Amino acid sequence: MLTAVRRELAGLATSVALVALAGCGTTGLPATPTPTPGRPGPAMVQIENSILARPHAGLQQADLVYEYLAEGGITRMTVIYFKPSGNQRIEPVRSARPVTIRLWHAYKGVIFFSGANTKVLQMIQQQQIPALTESSDGGAYFARDASRRAPHNLYTDGDRLAQGLNKYAPRVTYQLPSPGTPGASPAPAVANRIVFNQTNVHRVTYTYSAADGAYAYGTETGPLIDKNTGQPIKPVNVILIQVAHHDAGFTDVLGAPAVDFDLQGTGPADVFSKGHRYTATWDLTNAELPLKIVGADGKPMHLPSGLTWIHLVDPGTPITAS
Repeated sequence: MLTAVRRELAGLATSVALVALAGCGTTGLPATPTPTPGRPGPAMVQIENSILARPHAGLQQADLVYEYLAEGGITRMTVIYFKPSGNQRIEPVRSARPVTIRLWHAYKGVIFFSGANTKVLQMIQQQQIPALTESSDGGAYFARDASRRAPHNLYTDGDRLAQGLNKYAPRVTYQLPSPGTPGASPAPAVANRIVFNQTNVHRVTYTYSAADGAYAYGTETGPLIDKNTGQPIKPVNVILIQVAHHDAGFTDVLGAPAVDFDLQGTGPADVFSKGHRYTATWDLTNAELPLKIVGADGKPMHLPSGLTWIHLVDPGTPITAS
């Protein structure tokens, strides 16, 4: 995995050297270097959501979270930080899944994870995806939480993520929608409480607070707590995208069938923001650009700034909103 990263960086360095040599004239003076465009891609951290993984830490400070079925009814998250910083813990970090690869192509950052099935590791290596584990660079990006039981005790923090991005992140130029308010036409329905089953064992309840301008995340066992704040995790925007999943064709490290998602093209979406529900469409027709949420007017939706939480749910999943 790290070998693939080094190979990619070595190839890039060779290319840059060849460009510089080609630009040298008879005077022997090097050509003016071309500035690297764009900005570093984001940190993409794999976080588990089993009962043993709770309470989480560091999710409230994220920019974007994708939550999806992993196996056995348990969900996993790809937690995205566009400009990570600070020493607050982010945990527990766990393994990558096939959909992690799809999300990487959309956002092109650096994956921070504990490992993966052999097949997923091969995909990471073959596609030269920057991906860092506990053993990368002498353990620079992770540590173990002595208060938790392994394997649910691997953590990182914003400063460690930033260090990894500075060294390995691809440069990106895509633009994300600017903050705003969804269109009022058609008039959105009231949605102060949202209830749905993401899997057969994971029941999700969101309760809106006008004072917070956010939805408190509740689960089948109670509030989903971020121990850095001591409070329930409170996304400003909650989005459910309907997307089918299928057997990935191989098993995970425990022998369970691996899950992949048909996360391509377009599909129905429900957007919850500021106590209202909006009907929308998710759009990933270009797999190499971030997923778009398109409103009823056919234009990308502009949502209030703050943590946005995207749940991948089965097509036709019942949603109760009131």
